[in-house]
Amino acid sequence: MSIFLQDGNAGLPVVEAPEGWLAAIVEAWDGPIYVGGPDFRIRYMNRRFIDTLGRDAAGELCFSALHGREEPCPWCSLEVFAGRKVSGFFQHPVTGRCYQVSNVPLPLADGTFAKVAFIRESTEPEALVRDLPVFRNIVDRLSDAILFFDPENGRVLYANDLACQGLGYNRETLLGMQLPDFAEAPPSLGDWHALPERIDREGIAVFEARHRRSDGIFFDVEIKASRLQAGLQRFIVAIVRDITGRKEAEARLIEERNKVEAIMAAMGDGITVQDRDFRIIYQNEVLIRRRGNHYGEPCYRVYAGRDEVCNDCAAQKSFADGKVHRRPFTTTSPGGEILQLEITACPLHDAAGEVVACVELVRDVTEQKRLETSREEAFSAVSHEMRTPLTAVLGFAQFMEENSTSPEQQREYLGLIVKEGERLKRLIDNLLSLQRLRAGFGLVSPAPVWIYPLMYEVAEHYRTPLVSQRVEIDCLLDLPPVLGESVRLQEAVTNLLDNAVKYSPAESTIVLGGETDGDRVLLWVRNEGSGIPAEEQEKIFERFYRLQGRNRPAGTGLGLALVREIAHAHGGRVWVDSDPGATTFFLSLPLAPCPGASG
Repeated sequence: MSIFLQDGNAGLPVVEAPEGWLAAIVEAWDGPIYVGGPDFRIRYMNRRFIDTLGRDAAGELCFSALHGREEPCPWCSLEVFAGRKVSGFFQHPVTGRCYQVSNVPLPLADGTFAKVAFIRESTEPEALVRDLPVFRNIVDRLSDAILFFDPENGRVLYANDLACQGLGYNRETLLGMQLPDFAEAPPSLGDWHALPERIDREGIAVFEARHRRSDGIFFDVEIKASRLQAGLQRFIVAIVRDITGRKEAEARLIEERNKVEAIMAAMGDGITVQDRDFRIIYQNEVLIRRRGNHYGEPCYRVYAGRDEVCNDCAAQKSFADGKVHRRPFTTTSPGGEILQLEITACPLHDAAGEVVACVELVRDVTEQKRLETSREEAFSAVSHEMRTPLTAVLGFAQFMEENSTSPEQQREYLGLIVKEGERLKRLIDNLLSLQRLRAGFGLVSPAPVWIYPLMYEVAEHYRTPLVSQRVEIDCLLDLPPVLGESVRLQEAVTNLLDNAVKYSPAESTIVLGGETDGDRVLLWVRNEGSGIPAEEQEKIFERFYRLQGRNRPAGTGLGLALVREIAHAHGGRVWVDSDPGATTFFLSLPLAPCPGASG
């Protein structure tokens, strides 16, 4: 018996109500049955379906009449009307009831397919997900929270126990919620409505978000979301992992990294990291400022201008034996200055103990080398300065002992012995005083010191035939006193005057001056001469530093260093103002408190 008739209006076959044994089979089915055509219109509904729906929907679009959708269901378009049987679970979007559906393709005379749908309502609300094999494979075996969502409205269809515990809801409450009810959409997603599109675009969407527990506390999670189709129903499955601990660890790591970077940025030394191919993979700011940014370039090409690894390369040795190596290195700055560097190479190991990179600390020791050279020269000069007066003293004394001399010669020789002895004593006193002050021993018994008498006494030592320069004093007799030690201040003024005599032309004038300057006394020593270059005016107060260039007088480099230490010990300071033709050293000291003044 043929049950297919031609629909004259649509040109498509229609289905009449079955008769006889076929009707008995249809009525024996304990659930709804309907037949749909390839145009998605309902051709037939059995009595149970008509009673369930409340009307006979024959001729209506099946996806609209039965599912409340605005477009065809994808499984019909792609599978059933292509001749494949599809079975599975379906949840009605309005009533929320779950159904088990079997869609059977029905061949038509024109080679297309209609379908016969056999439907039975599921008695278990969770059967939609619980009976899926994927549920057993994922939900029951993973130690992560698992959530199933409706892709259209975001409603929770199922949540495993771990998801319920993590969010603090029982399952019944959670199943009535939607994703935005307990989760903040991450900035990378914008809005939860964009999640299905992202999943369709990426396959599996992986991102971080924040979930809110029932008590209002937020916690960080990582979500891996994907689509899942089981029969007729599609889901969004989200595997949710609490990453609060990981985020805290990451924050600590970032903090530690920032500390390390801050330390490296604050260091005066350059730091670079090279991989095993000697390519630069890190430079700190100091090195970038000095030599430029050269990430990815070979270190030997950047720093040595070579096409191959440097001879005696410290990094190469560290890669070979995993130990720390040091070596000196000479190069040229971009401005053409010769630089003396000290390179320390330290291997960087991975978790397995393999050397994967090398950290190099590049220290500029150009100034240090210069100071070492100056110190060696200074020690040599000190030895010479001490040996010269000592030789004179011993020579004149031995001559007088071995030869008869007239009273005039004896007076002359004894005068020279005294002069050289005082010179030797002054050198030794300078060394001892400087060492004592640098060791932290301050003033022993400070008292008011009057300036004019001190200047007069110092100047008198230089008003001899042996000193060709004229020494004048420009200071009031009643200039207020300073608080200090007379012996130390006399040492300071003596060294300034000695320095002026050493660098002044013969027959020139040297002036010792003093005046009040607010609550301080300002002393100065002015002399004529070639002047001190601006770049050396700060360095001359360093120990053992002597002016560079030819025709410079011999010296130890201790006098001005001692003046600075004495000034600091008295709460004062010393500086120089020099131009070609004149140089003035200034010494500023605080006034002594007035008698009877309260402090």
